[in-house]
Amino acid sequence: MQNYRIGVLLSAYNGDKYISQQIESIMKQKNRDHITLLVRNDGSTDKTSEILEKLKNKYNNLRVISGPNIGLVSSFFELLKIGITEYNFDYYSFCDQDDYWLEDKLQVAVNYLEKESKDIPVLYGCRSLIVDDSLEKTGFITQAQKRKLSFYNTAIQNIVIGHNQVLNKKLAEIIVTHTLRLDNIYSQDLWISTVASVTGKVIFDDQPHTLYRMHSNNQLGYGKGKTQWIIDHINRLKQQESNKIAKQLKYFVKCYFSFLSLEEKKEMKKFFNSQHTLMNRIIYATHTRLYRQKQSETQIFKLLYILGFYNL
Repeated sequence: MQNYRIGVLLSAYNGDKYISQQIESIMKQKNRDHITLLVRNDGSTDKTSEILEKLKNKYNNLRVISGPNIGLVSSFFELLKIGITEYNFDYYSFCDQDDYWLEDKLQVAVNYLEKESKDIPVLYGCRSLIVDDSLEKTGFITQAQKRKLSFYNTAIQNIVIGHNQVLNKKLAEIIVTHTLRLDNIYSQDLWISTVASVTGKVIFDDQPHTLYRMHSNNQLGYGKGKTQWIIDHINRLKQQESNKIAKQLKYFVKCYFSFLSLEEKKEMKKFFNSQHTLMNRIIYATHTRLYRQKQSETQIFKLLYILGFYNL
């Protein structure tokens, strides 16, 4: 473990309010000597650029890459490609600009990943404590793992939040090699978890190691109570999130078809071919192997599928 190198990938866009705190938390990690922080400034128009220049002079392991605004998904994938081709890190950790990491976050992740074979694609994730704008705890925490993180779950749900995702080199290389068109990806968090579930392994740590900041820009976040949970899910339906997940899943099957098992391929064929009539959707929902972590949410998924929310 003495010689490993980990690349922390942060896409910044108009993040001048919180980005300094986040970067400071990264630089306070227990394994800070193993870390290189790559920040891609995605065309920010606020004071983010000035802040990054000052921090770059303060920390010799901070690299800033400036570019045009290409959006969160493309920006993160650009960072991943740079990390692989120019730095060849042993591990890759995704990072959001407005959260805060506990000092053991990356050390714990590496401890888990070091136990696994380097030839197997592995993804590590953990839970997060929900905090407010001032990093005060709200009493909420992100979802725990209750059921196995298999393809049948990650196809429609992701509990490994992006800012907690740490990948080994094998998984990072597979993602870059087999992900062709980024405009077909709705959620990179969900994409990466699904890649890991079909090509290798997902490790989930039920202990939280990050502070997940909930503020006005987090429209569909965690930790707002049951009433707000219902409102958020109604908003997601209005924004056609289920349909976007289905479109991403269809493209995922195309990119990673050779990695799917025969049973997984059959499930996907049924998922897409059953959408055309109400009766077929009812039959599929009755027998589907797809599930969410909570039984109640699995039932909601089945209902939404029957009502056509996952139709392409």
